Amino acid sequence: MTTVDTARPAAGPTARRRFAPTGIWWLMWRQQRLLILIALAAVVTAAVVFPILRAAMTGYIDSHHIAGCAAISLDPACQSDGVQRAVDDFRGRYAPILQGVGYLLLMLPAAAGVMVGGPLFSREYEQGTWRLVLGQSVSRTRWLAAKLATVGAVALLGSAALMGLYRWMWLPSADFVSGVAWCSSAFIVSGGPVLVATTLLALAVGATAGSVTRRVVPAMGITFGVVVLLQIALASVRPYLVPWQTRFGSRSELPNDVWSFGQGFLTPDGKRLPYDVCVDSDRYTSCLAGTDGAREYAEVHSAADYWPLQGVESALCLVLTAALVVLLFRRDRRAD
Repeated sequence: MTTVDTARPAAGPTARRRFAPTGIWWLMWRQQRLLILIALAAVVTAAVVFPILRAAMTGYIDSHHIAGCAAISLDPACQSDGVQRAVDDFRGRYAPILQGVGYLLLMLPAAAGVMVGGPLFSREYEQGTWRLVLGQSVSRTRWLAAKLATVGAVALLGSAALMGLYRWMWLPSADFVSGVAWCSSAFIVSGGPVLVATTLLALAVGATAGSVTRRVVPAMGITFGVVVLLQIALASVRPYLVPWQTRFGSRSELPNDVWSFGQGFLTPDGKRLPYDVCVDSDRYTSCLAGTDGAREYAEVHSAADYWPLQGVESALCLVLTAALVVLLFRRDRRAD
């Protein structure tokens, strides 16, 4: 006769259930699993494609000996016709890819805010499902926190991974060979932590708009408009977030790795004249001579300013994000 040992329970199903989400977190997984899978697919795709592109760019740079060479370079080793043709060919092949990926990532905050943040609460309110959830011994505050924590964690990890992979792909041709400089519109946000902070801010904007309007379409529209305006505003103030340098001389004399965001002429008494002060004059040289000995200048940031700029702008976005989250919880306390 066969004896069955009943003292030891089956470990498989019990162990699986032990690590399975339960309660409110099971609900969050069910509601946000499509978002999680899309974010995971995007990161996996980038993790496969970006190393291939980086290897191709690195191989081209090494085989043609164009590391550190720009289209216009003062380095004698970069001035030969062969090197310049190789730089031009590299830019034709890879610069559009680097710029395209950078601009796609630049649209990530708006997409996250509209498609995820906007419907996050507005859909629940519009369809009335929030009443069902709160009827299951779940407080309104816990429901709010769980939803924000879930989408926030996905946005944080997903955007950070995409940003890191994009920056890693860009590095071999940074500033010079590709022409996609650290200060370019395609990279300055997409290649740093500002992308992560702006994505979180866009989610907070969408969640707030949804909580206020309680309608999906209006929340999505408001979110898109606000996020785009925020990105434009941040771009306009970005050069002034940290101290800059004033350099005198022609713009053509500036190094390739500086960000020149303001040019003009400075008179001996400190008066600043616009760069095109004499552009409409028939006698350009005599016009300049009549500007009281003004010298051409440029307001610039060096490459060393990249991380301070990123830090200040990221902190600004995170402060705004925290303010919106506090507003959401304060509304929750006053809700019926």
